Amino acid sequence: MRRALPWLVTGCGALLVVVGALVFAAANRTPDFGWSAYTPLQESPSGDLSGVSFTLADGAVLWTGQHVLGAGLVVLGLLVLTGAVAWQLGRRAGRRGTPPA
Repeated sequence: MRRALPWLVTGCGALLVVVGALVFAAANRTPDFGWSAYTPLQESPSGDLSGVSFTLADGAVLWTGQHVLGAGLVVLGLLVLTGAVAWQLGRRAGRRGTPPA
C-alpha cells in the first residue's frame, strides 16, 4: 500500500484536473446568446445574481457557477499534483549529510 498511495494521490489530482476542464468546457457550451444577451440582469429576491460578470477592454465575460466550479476543480487538482510530485522528489533526493545505510 505504501507504493500505491503516491500513485493514487497523483491519479486523483489528474482526475480532478480533467473533470474540472470538462465541467468548464460544458459550461461554455450552454447557449447564452441571442436576445437574452441584451436584456439587463435581473436581481433575484435574495439580491444575488446568477453569474459574475467581469469587464475586459473589449467586452464582458460572464462566469456562471459551473465556470467557477470547473476552475476550482482544476486549481485543486493542480495543487494535489504539485504536492504529490514535490513529495516524490523529496523522497528520492534523500537527506544530505547522512551516510547511506
